[in-house]
Amino acid sequence: LIYWMKQMTEHASIALQGRLVQDLVLPNIRLFGPLVYGVEVTIGVSLMLGLLTRLGAVFGLLMALNLWLGLYSAPGEWPWTYSFIVILQLLFAIDPPGRSLGADVLLCRRYRVSPLLV
Repeated sequence: LIYWMKQMTEHASIALQGRLVQDLVLPNIRLFGPLVYGVEVTIGVSLMLGLLTRLGAVFGLLMALNLWLGLYSAPGEWPWTYSFIVILQLLFAIDPPGRSLGADVLLCRRYRVSPLLV
């Protein structure tokens, strides 16, 4: 994580993002490291289980946009990877999976909520 954060400080497309990572995130990596790990695991579990998939997709979209803006000009990086992740997360946010076989369908049945809201 530290390596990629340093890459982000050097190659961020928005100078403010690079300065924020350099001045706030890197000095407090003991706080941000577990936080980033926890958010990534939560997004993955959400999408794999079909549990609150729309919310997981929105957080995934924000994280992917952050990576794309911070690393697309880094040497050796393929920017289309991040673009593809952004597109997938956007599609999941618009029309979330998990409404037929995921945990979201169980929540909808139990709490009598429309599947369009989950």
